[in-house]
Amino acid sequence: MSTVDPVALRKLRANKRPGPLAVVLTLAFQFVAGLAAGFGWPHITAFESEVPPGLALAAIISSIPLIVLSSIAWTAIVMKHRKLGLTLGGALMWLGAATGVAVAAVGLEYPAILTWIGVGCLVVSLFLVLLGVMAAQKRRLVAEREAGVMSTGIMTSARVSDKGYVAFRDSARILTTVTFTFHDSSGVQRWVQRPLLIDAADPVIDGQETTLWYDPSDPGNDKKIVVKLAQDMPLRAS
Repeated sequence: MSTVDPVALRKLRANKRPGPLAVVLTLAFQFVAGLAAGFGWPHITAFESEVPPGLALAAIISSIPLIVLSSIAWTAIVMKHRKLGLTLGGALMWLGAATGVAVAAVGLEYPAILTWIGVGCLVVSLFLVLLGVMAAQKRRLVAEREAGVMSTGIMTSARVSDKGYVAFRDSARILTTVTFTFHDSSGVQRWVQRPLLIDAADPVIDGQETTLWYDPSDPGNDKKIVVKLAQDMPLRAS
């Protein structure tokens, strides 16, 4: 017996935003993973007929699990933190790779090919940073637009016309597209679809009602429609 709703507590823990330490450590591992790969793999070509130096060999062996595990960890963090993007981890990994290649080039007496590979890694890192900035800007604009619709638009009732899934199977969560229907101020019935991450403990059912806001001057504009249930079940936690 508990005085706290166990379902609500479980959802709160599942969606708890990662702390600064977890973010910094995971990004550090992303950088180190790229550093190990960038430093180790050039030695494979340089020492074709013999075993690479011990440090380079250790870097090669560790780079693959480091890349996989740090990428998985970063993805998990991003799913719980809307202000962070996948590209940030990727950018640091490629920056680490560029650094690793530069260090390897020093020990291998600056072969021209490593210079170009290092520059390429750096370009990829900068490109991912640019994509991240653009994605963050887009998220900010979407949030501002939705806030504007909710403050100036018409609020009405909508219901789920198609929940988008049959049943939960191996996972307690399912990502699906849910269809909602509502009537605008002119009596016209409209439909809108939104991607939802649904928890088995809080399923969506056909006929379920929710609140919806739309722009009365442009009721058919999907971008100017806000569905409360979609905000309550976002793909990424706040």
